[in-house]
Amino acid sequence: MILHYVEFQEDSTNVMLGRLTSDNGSGSATGVKGEGSWLEQADFSSITCKVFDRSSQAEATAIATPSVTIATSVIDTPVTDNALWTKDTTGYNFKHSLDNTIFTTGGNTYRVEYKGTLTNGDVFHWGYEGPCKGIITT
Repeated sequence: MILHYVEFQEDSTNVMLGRLTSDNGSGSATGVKGEGSWLEQADFSSITCKVFDRSSQAEATAIATPSVTIATSVIDTPVTDNALWTKDTTGYNFKHSLDNTIFTTGGNTYRVEYKGTLTNGDVFHWGYEGPCKGIITT
């Protein structure tokens, strides 16, 4: 699994961004050596999401299973000029917002795991993990 380290914000909507690529994606090549081609909406049969509180004793139990709508989360034209993405100029083609009710405890470590199933049957996983920055007022 590709795991990205992030900081979540307590009691806030948290937006997950990513670059989804494959050796047989429908899109053009990303231009980054070893990444392959952009995956597009038509490449996916499903995407699932689970959120875990890694600070919990029962960390193998998901605390949330947000739905992922392919039509709104997978972007067929990669975004390269958006102020949200600061990693590089290649851009992103995945954007998924997670509800403010998921990240409720500042100081805890959360993990968001995604499972993508492609129309050709290939399956892959990616995720985001990091501390939740607390707020003083809620």
